[in-house]
Amino acid sequence: MTTRLKTLLAALLLLPVVSGCAAAVGAGAAIAADEVAEDNGGNLF
Repeated sequence: MTTRLKTLLAALLLLPVVSGCAAAVGAGAAIAADEVAEDNGGNLF
């Protein structure tokens, strides 16, 4: 296999892992924002 093909395959295999991490980070940010809103007397959700 060529180096370019190996790089492409590695990127395709890592895509689900990276996108899953992004979703987890987004969910964590939403929870943190909700807690801040509740501490300030509001209710985000």
